[in-house]
Amino acid sequence: MKDKVKNQLELFFNQFELIKYKKGQVLFRPGENLSTAYIEKSGFLRAYVTSDGKEISLPSLRPLFFCAGINGLHKKTNKYFVEAITAVELWAVPMDEFVKFIEKDINVLSEVNKKLIDDLVFLVNNWQQIVAGDATSKVAGLLWMIAKDVGKEKNGEIFVDFNTPHRVLASMAGLTRETVTLQILKLQKQGYIDSRGRKMVIKNIEKIREIAKI
Repeated sequence: MKDKVKNQLELFFNQFELIKYKKGQVLFRPGENLSTAYIEKSGFLRAYVTSDGKEISLPSLRPLFFCAGINGLHKKTNKYFVEAITAVELWAVPMDEFVKFIEKDINVLSEVNKKLIDDLVFLVNNWQQIVAGDATSKVAGLLWMIAKDVGKEKNGEIFVDFNTPHRVLASMAGLTRETVTLQILKLQKQGYIDSRGRKMVIKNIEKIREIAKI
C-alpha cells in the first residue's frame, strides 16, 4: 500500500477507539458477522479454522485487515477464529463509516481493494507451495512469508519482532510442533536464521526462499 494512502488510513483510524487484547484472547469466532474495519497498531494475531480436532491457520501474523475486509465489505459470515498471540492494540471503525471514507477518494478505494486482492493472491499462491512441500520447505516457506509480511530489514538481515510459537507454525504448515522445532533447529545450525531475545532473525532470506522453493 502506498505511503500516502497508508497515512490517510492511519489518520482516519486514529479518530476511533483503540482496543487492547491480551495474549491468548480470541477476538472473533466463526459465524460472527464482522461489521467493523480493523487496522493493527501493534502485536500479532492468527486466524484459524478447526478440522477433525486440528487447527489450520492462515500463514499471516496480521490477518485481521484481510479477514474483516473480505467479510465486512462483501457481507460474508466470518469463518475464522482470530486469536491474539501477543498483546495486541488495534483500531476499530464501524464498517459503514469506513466505506464512506474510502469511497470519497478513488485513490484510497483503489489501494484498499488492491491490498485485499494482493493479500488473497499472496496467501493462496504461497500456501499452496507450503502445503505441497516437504517439512523443510514448508517451514522455510513460512519463515519467508512471515519475513515478507512483517519483517524489517537491517544490515542485510530481516528482523521479526516476535518469535512465532512453534505450535502456530505447525498449524500453518500442517506439521507437528516437534517437526517444526527440528526444522527450525536445522536452519539455525546451518546459519540461515537466528533468535535474538524475542526477535527472529532471517540471516539469509534468499537461501530461505531457495529452500522453500518459492
